[in-house]
Amino acid sequence: MTGEELRSIDLTWTTFNPDLYEVAEDGCKLVHKYKNRMDGPPPAPSPDEKFYADIYQTAIAQQGFAPNTGKYYWEMAVNLDNLKIGVAEQDADTSHELGYDDKTWGVYIQTGECEHNRKARMQPEGVQRKLWRLVVTISGGRFGCLLDTNNGTLRLFFNGEYQGIAFDENSGLKGKTLYPAVGIAAIEDNNRTIGKGMKYAMFVKGMPVPAIPSVDKKVIC
Repeated sequence: MTGEELRSIDLTWTTFNPDLYEVAEDGCKLVHKYKNRMDGPPPAPSPDEKFYADIYQTAIAQQGFAPNTGKYYWEMAVNLDNLKIGVAEQDADTSHELGYDDKTWGVYIQTGECEHNRKARMQPEGVQRKLWRLVVTISGGRFGCLLDTNNGTLRLFFNGEYQGIAFDENSGLKGKTLYPAVGIAAIEDNNRTIGKGMKYAMFVKGMPVPAIPSVDKKVIC
């Protein structure tokens, strides 16, 4: 494969915390094992330090993509908007949230924030929420990622429609071998009394590579 080729990749999930996640569908489907973190009858939520203890932890696919080997595209079907999608280095700590250290990069779908080496939880004031509206409750949708290992960029798609650049050439991706990654929450933040359990991200095989518009855009949602 030359550094100019673009191909769609079939993947499975292999590296994750087995106490938090399990796989199905020959490894293509990553499922969060729901744990009830409510301290009292709904809708009384648990304290944040308890609620956030085991969500968005990094899960990594089996195949990585070396620098300057071209462009790679993959898609995953999801049934929630409360997740982070991105890439990680092979030795990333799977007990950390995706995007919370220097070895992972993640788009927080509920806010559109592009996170890398984040040390504190994002403050909600002033955040424009947009990406989550794309995900239809129950039926979900398909998120696609296009990684360009030549210039070190990651582009985001939803149901085949281009959403923009999540991480540009100044984001620290260039020169690194990167693996598809995700971090899932087991419940919807906006309504913690519904949608419990069986939250998943499943790689979809054989998907065609969608077109990128001639005018690029940054993911600012």
